[in-house]
Amino acid sequence: MKGKTKMTTRSARPRTPRTITVKATKSGAAARKMRPARPVPVVVPTSLGRAGSAVRDGIVDSLTALTRIEGEIVVLVRSAVSSTLGAAGTVADELVIVVRDVVAGAVQATEQVRTGLIASAKSIAKGVVLGVNEVGGDIASAAAETVKTVIRHAAAVGADVSSVARGAVDGIVEATTETGGNVGRVATAAVRDAIKAAREVGTDTARTVADVLAGAVRGVKGVRGATVRKTVKAPGKKAAKKPAKKPAKKATRRMLKK
Repeated sequence: MKGKTKMTTRSARPRTPRTITVKATKSGAAARKMRPARPVPVVVPTSLGRAGSAVRDGIVDSLTALTRIEGEIVVLVRSAVSSTLGAAGTVADELVIVVRDVVAGAVQATEQVRTGLIASAKSIAKGVVLGVNEVGGDIASAAAETVKTVIRHAAAVGADVSSVARGAVDGIVEATTETGGNVGRVATAAVRDAIKAAREVGTDTARTVADVLAGAVRGVKGVRGATVRKTVKAPGKKAAKKPAKKPAKKATRRMLKK
């Protein structure tokens, strides 16, 4: 055809299909796990001088000696109680007397050597329970008599009664647990008589002892939770009793009749 330009078209080349490669990325949690952990700083102990070494060695020696003394108190009290009760004809009749005598002797010994009644109360009470258990005596009665005697001596010498009571009850519970006894029954008897003995010192002292012992026996199975509250509140309830009004009412009625 004239006047027209012949258009030529390129031959279309076949396109090669593209392959898209996607790199696998780790999730944030996985990436955090793979991060290297930060090194934990190592605390290098400070080298002690002459004074620091002397204090350290002195404290270690004192604590070691105190532990040894407490262990010896347990052994001595246990032996004294078991041998004396074993020699007696009837354990039940002599139990209170022997326990009171042994505890008083142990307390006086701690006062003479100045080991401290607070630190020794636990060992004394533990030794008593272990000794009574050896001869088949009533542990609950022994525990009650122990705390009463210890508290009375603590009050007499001006020691912290609540701390002494706490130590004695701790020793009683520990020894009763070791012997497989009824911890609930023994602890209840000890707490009840401890508060009664503290009441002889004063009402405020009894309340303080009650609060301390409530924390001491908390969690011990079989301990009656209301024992402490009842024992402390009993004096207040008696004092708060109002005089009876019935006689006055009767007298008023008689006057009206006249």
